[in-house]
Amino acid sequence: MLSYTDMGSFFENMGMMIKAGISVNEAVDLLKEESEEEKSSLSNMYETMSSSMSIGSSLEDAMKETGEFPKYATDMTGASEYTGRLETTLFHLAEYYRTENSMKNTFISAVRYPVILLFMVIAVLIAMLTMVFPAFSGVYDNLTGSLSASSYSYLSVSFTFCKVLLVVMIVMVAALLTGWGMWKRGKSENVKKILSKISTFRDMFDNLALYRFTSCFDMFISGGEMQDEAIKKSLAVAESEELVSKLKRCIEKMDAGDSFSQAAFEEKLYDPISNRMLIPAERSGMLDSILVKILDGLKEKNEKYISRIANTIEPLLTGFLMITIGLMLISLMVPLIGMMNSIG
Repeated sequence: MLSYTDMGSFFENMGMMIKAGISVNEAVDLLKEESEEEKSSLSNMYETMSSSMSIGSSLEDAMKETGEFPKYATDMTGASEYTGRLETTLFHLAEYYRTENSMKNTFISAVRYPVILLFMVIAVLIAMLTMVFPAFSGVYDNLTGSLSASSYSYLSVSFTFCKVLLVVMIVMVAALLTGWGMWKRGKSENVKKILSKISTFRDMFDNLALYRFTSCFDMFISGGEMQDEAIKKSLAVAESEELVSKLKRCIEKMDAGDSFSQAAFEEKLYDPISNRMLIPAERSGMLDSILVKILDGLKEKNEKYISRIANTIEPLLTGFLMITIGLMLISLMVPLIGMMNSIG
């Protein structure tokens, strides 16, 4: 699949060219020529799309042929081509992927400092265990006659503590690298299941899944899709099992004659205030506006969850580093003080 940045750029460029009066076929050809001039890695994708559309394929079919776009993106493009709202949908998709990329970058920025701090702790522990402790131990071994056993034992206890802490930190790094590798290999669901055992991560993933569903649903509605079809097609982005169960019950109620707002209210799809706003908004024809407000609220909650995770990890690691250095300094100084007392 294309990255969020590439998809956001593609949909925005297509939307701007179509808005300027350029046909879809010509827009794809222009993007192909630009990618060839820049020797972009997307040249093959644009070549496939251009060849497909030259024989009469729609933009939806051309996107499907590349295999580079998510199913909901191609479905929305097809629905908008059918309803004549392609331009609006392309800009919606561009905004959606820009937001996704922004949230991803926010999360990366939030965890970057704790990861760097973790490596700093490991570096300090290795330096203390391989250089500082051996140097002091050699000096103290030559002076054990002038040191009490209790004073010298501080050094041994601190040395053992540092070794245990180093092992813990290395295990944490190994877990991070393993999780990152699994995520890169497409096993993100396994990583999420593990992290979901922590309440903050679980809440963040649930809120993120609801945000993605609402954004996709809003885009389908804006593209002219019927509510029942829009919610069915948006299920693809609902990664939370609890959310999927709620949405399936909403679909059943909508098949029985309820509107989306009524089903969402009964299933408590959103928070109480948002659920109450949906019904009058839908009756007054302002469902799109309310969905945008709900999306803003969900995005803000996502950022709060990310900040909470970062603000929890950073103090913990900083505390580990300070406590470790403090204990090491104490363990090194106590024998020295004992020696000085003996000499005095």
